Amino acid sequence: MVVAPKALLQKCLPLWPENPSGKLCLRVVGSESSSNFFFFNRQDSGILLRLDQCGGIIVDVNMSDHSTIISFNEYYEGAAPALLLNHTPWVSIRYKQSGSAGVQDLNPGEARLFAWDDPSGERSLSWSCMENHGDLDLLKDDVGQFSYDSRSQVHWVSFLDGRQRVLLFTEDVAVVTKARQAEELEQFEQEVKVSLQNLGLSLVNNRGRQEVAYIGITSSGVVWEMKPKSRWKPFSQKNINLLEEAFQKQRGGGGDGWVTLETHLEVKLGGATMMMRKPISCQVRRNFLSGIQVEFKQSQHQRCLRAQLHWLQVDNQLPGAIFPIVFHPVPPPKSIALDSEPKPFIEVSVITRFNRHSNVMQIKYFMALVQEMAVKIDQGFLSAILALFTPAAELHAERQKAGLLDKDLKKLQTELMETSLSDQSTVSFFQHFHISPIKLHLSLSLGSSGSEESPEAMQSLNLLLQSIGATLTDVDDIVFKLAFFEVKYQFYRREKLMWAVVRHYSEQFLKQMYVLVLGLDVLGNPFGLIRGLSEGVEAFFYEPFQGAVQGPEEFAEGFAIGVRTLLGNTVGGAAGVVSRITGSVGKGLAAITMDKEFQQKRREEMNRPPRDFGESLAKGGKGLLKGVLGGVTGIVTKPVEGARKEGAAGFFKGIGKGLVGVVARPTGGIVDMASSTFHGIQRAAESTEEVSRLRPVRLIQEDGIIRPYDLTEAQGLDLFQRSQIKQLDGEVFRDHCPYPGQKKTSIIITNRRVLCVKQVDFLGHFNREWECLFENFYRPPSLEGTQLNIYCKDQKGGFQRDSQPVRRLQLRDSDSAQKLQTVISEAQVRQRQHSMKRQKSQRFL
Repeated sequence: MVVAPKALLQKCLPLWPENPSGKLCLRVVGSESSSNFFFFNRQDSGILLRLDQCGGIIVDVNMSDHSTIISFNEYYEGAAPALLLNHTPWVSIRYKQSGSAGVQDLNPGEARLFAWDDPSGERSLSWSCMENHGDLDLLKDDVGQFSYDSRSQVHWVSFLDGRQRVLLFTEDVAVVTKARQAEELEQFEQEVKVSLQNLGLSLVNNRGRQEVAYIGITSSGVVWEMKPKSRWKPFSQKNINLLEEAFQKQRGGGGDGWVTLETHLEVKLGGATMMMRKPISCQVRRNFLSGIQVEFKQSQHQRCLRAQLHWLQVDNQLPGAIFPIVFHPVPPPKSIALDSEPKPFIEVSVITRFNRHSNVMQIKYFMALVQEMAVKIDQGFLSAILALFTPAAELHAERQKAGLLDKDLKKLQTELMETSLSDQSTVSFFQHFHISPIKLHLSLSLGSSGSEESPEAMQSLNLLLQSIGATLTDVDDIVFKLAFFEVKYQFYRREKLMWAVVRHYSEQFLKQMYVLVLGLDVLGNPFGLIRGLSEGVEAFFYEPFQGAVQGPEEFAEGFAIGVRTLLGNTVGGAAGVVSRITGSVGKGLAAITMDKEFQQKRREEMNRPPRDFGESLAKGGKGLLKGVLGGVTGIVTKPVEGARKEGAAGFFKGIGKGLVGVVARPTGGIVDMASSTFHGIQRAAESTEEVSRLRPVRLIQEDGIIRPYDLTEAQGLDLFQRSQIKQLDGEVFRDHCPYPGQKKTSIIITNRRVLCVKQVDFLGHFNREWECLFENFYRPPSLEGTQLNIYCKDQKGGFQRDSQPVRRLQLRDSDSAQKLQTVISEAQVRQRQHSMKRQKSQRFL
């Protein structure tokens, strides 16, 4: 490559290498000699090439998977690889590049710049002094010493000054100590610690009066910690469980002396100070991990930042959500969790060093650890989020689009040189930069809940999903494993490092897109089965070894856990395949019925996970029974419903739906029963911990005003939605309260009626015991102490057959009765106002 000196920063040329050696050399125009060879296919942040006329040229090589940018800059002070200083009065040092024949002398009191003789060779500096010698890679800080004679010691220290490494030889211990401070941690002078126990963000669509999502950062449960030295350290989860059990026993009157646990810990949990005397003597405490914790420490030349985020979860709050939880960390298997201490979801630790004489910051340590996570998204949730953040259409929207397109075209026409020189951020030295591997579980569904309207922004996503075949079915629990990103002893501009991290993980994600095809539910997710079997075998051979290190008893326990994990992943994986295949068939049969309400209720029921194997059997039996009854009764009910909504055309549509439902609904019930049964087998075999919603959906009243969150109201709304009681036209939940003396029975008040519902334990569904419509009230409710009297003309459901039928509700206290009376009265007033408005509008029309 030939370079003109005055045009070093004025041109950008393409290069297609002609040989595969990966080496280049430079020659300045008008000069006969060339520089030594350097590698252009390896990342390098500043090679100094010696040239006869120019003195030196700095070469930067920035690499990506698709391109390599080689930049040439003029030499500036401090850009040499190393500065050698001989601070001794009489010692001479000889040095050279390892493997090179050219040896040079560093005389006492002399300073010399050092550059690599062969940049493509071994980059190691060899020095020698009499019988003493050493090799340095000029990457990390180091220190050493050797004896010059019986009375004097020569110390050497390597440290970074800006972009240049300094190698100092001296007999002065004070100079070495001062230079050594660049590597050692200083005593911190300032310390700030901030922690938040919980933090929540609710996303509400005002126009639709609906809470779309809830983002929550939460703290941990009880965590027991010990203080062996100066810092508190948590116990393993197994010891935490044992300590909490012993603490609760002592709290209940079981004594306050020393207690020996199963794991041979001896602790005293009574009194103001709790102690442990075996296996070590130290203080213990009962604590919890904050949702967010940030520690910042600073000294004269160093800063230290440590941040932890314990648990981050995003809940889908839309009614009938296919995936109730959109994002959450994946809890580790119980076999691993018991033997390890609780860990935060995200943990970041940064140690930096800065010098007032240099603008190059040293990132001595950067470590980011991200635990396993799961993302579950359906099309309805994406549409709701886009509708929440997409502004309403404006008249000049097309003009704005045209302007954005013009800007994009101008950026495409930008000269290559301008792009390569656009990053003006300062250079930093990254001594150790590490981001942990990322393991992501992805579930995707093209189904939706609620409104079928889809914004324009969803069209591109639908096109992408259709192109990979996701229109056939849903994608459930496919795993992306992205390797870690690490940089050691490199100079980087921060912008370039950020893009390198993004490019690293995005390219790995795209390379693993094949798992989307292997994860389709219509195939039963064979990728998940293969992964489950491999994980089981791995656990079988790993955990017993870990137990053997701790002792024979732990080895036996580890062997039992290993066998259980192997059987769980093998049996659970096979059952999961069958469950997903039958689930896909059941979904197709539900689509054949052309009944949106039936499909919505089926989705809600199938996405409600059973607690155990018995509940999964009950759930399957309930689905079969409802399928048979719905198919038989649909012959009559569907034509009637169609005629009520669409007249004669709806009547004939209802006949078609009823005839198809006679076959499809019972068949779908049988398939769903099989799917629920196999899903129960999978859950029982895998023994995984189920993640639930952080809180019920927020209740928003008819006026649309966003009020502070009320847990009791939200629980009532959740009960009303889960009861699956057929709602009246325009019916909205208002309030609820438990019915004393009746097991799992609640009184629910809406804007149309008062009803009593009871939950059946085994089948898990709700029965409507009785109801009272507001339009049938012949006088307002009255109070008699804790008793609320409801006067209703309708006598169905067990009313007393007298001149004044009344429903007497014996409540828990007078406040509950007063509250229910007020809610009913307000609902009646609002209902009358709504009826009057409707009558006036009809008269006007």
